[in-house]
This record gives sequence, structure tokens and C-alpha cells, in this order.
Amino acid sequence: MTDGRSAPPRRTRAETRAATHRALLDAAERCFLDVGYPGATLDAIAAQAGFTKGAVYWHFRSKEALFLNLLAEGMKRNREEADRILTLLAKKPRRLDEEFNKWIDSFDARNNVPLLALELDLESRRNPSIAALLDEVVRKQHTAMSVIITRYFEVMERTPSMPVEEMTKTIIALSKAVALARQTRHSADLTNAKVMRLLLGMPLAEPALAK
Repeated sequence: MTDGRSAPPRRTRAETRAATHRALLDAAERCFLDVGYPGATLDAIAAQAGFTKGAVYWHFRSKEALFLNLLAEGMKRNREEADRILTLLAKKPRRLDEEFNKWIDSFDARNNVPLLALELDLESRRNPSIAALLDEVVRKQHTAMSVIITRYFEVMERTPSMPVEEMTKTIIALSKAVALARQTRHSADLTNAKVMRLLLGMPLAEPALAK
């Protein structure tokens, strides 16, 4: 006898591949953040995802490719979110500071891209084969961030305090430094939000009133 409930539909091959791809990326992110790039092995990533090492090679040709895919995905997600805010609020500039502040606050809380990027920076010094791959990722990151910052100042009709290219490099470098510092218990609550707001000329949160 059955309980009358129909069995869930079986996944298509494409859906199964996509789910495996996602599971491997999620497992890789956990491994890279836990033990760093040198310590993360494909065996460990496969085991954490519940697959064989062969499954990893089916989706990614190497650990470098897996790492870059993960980093590029995170960068794309950040760009899309910032671009969404700017696009939606281009006609409502009075709300842009408010929405962009929310994005900056959430950036420190949920975003692992700066730490992953720092891992890649360090590995490129030890592994020349990664250096060329890093150049492409860095160019895309700087270009996208520069576009976002430029559009922000255009919408807000403000003049940046320094050239946009220089500001972009400063924000990216700051994000990596803060991500590294937050790995220690002494700096776990450190964020780069306040400095980012200062660079962008955004209003800072008002201090709480004394009781």
C-alpha cells in the first residue's frame, strides 16, 4: 500500500549536473576559508560535497579553475547587487545613500570574496601559473567596481575625493585587509563600512544619543 502521495519528479541530467556543480562550489568555499588555498585539496572538497574526486574533475579541470570559478561567481554576485541598486534608484537619488548603506553593511557580514581574493593573491606569489589567471580576475573586478563608483557619483551629483581608479584600488585593498584581520578573535568585529562611506562621501550613521 502507498500513502497516496506521488513520488517527487526525477531530476533531469542537466538539473543533476547543476546541483553537483553547486554542491562542489559550496564545499570548495568552506574548505578554502577553513584551511586556505594551499591546504584545501580536491579530495577534501569532494568528500565534503559527498562526491568522488572524479566528480570534481568532471566539472573543473583543476583546483585553480575551481577556485577562480568560485571567486568569479562571488564577484559577479556583488556587482549585480550593486548595479541593481543603482539602476532601480537612478530616478530616486534621495534613497540611494540609504540603499547603498544597506549594501555596504551586508557586505562585511556575508561576503567572502575579499578573503578568497587575498588567498589567490598569496598563492600567485608561490605559483606562477596562477599569476596570469589572477590578472584577468583583477582586471574584471577593478573595471566593474570603477563603473559602479562612477555611476554612484553621477547619480548623486557629487565629485569623488580622489580619482575613481585610485579609489577603486583603495576600497579593494581595504576589503582584503579587513577580511584578513577579521580572522583573528581580536578583530572579529572589524568592518570596512565606515571607511568606504568616507571615501564615497556618504553620510555616516549618527551616534546614539546619551541617555
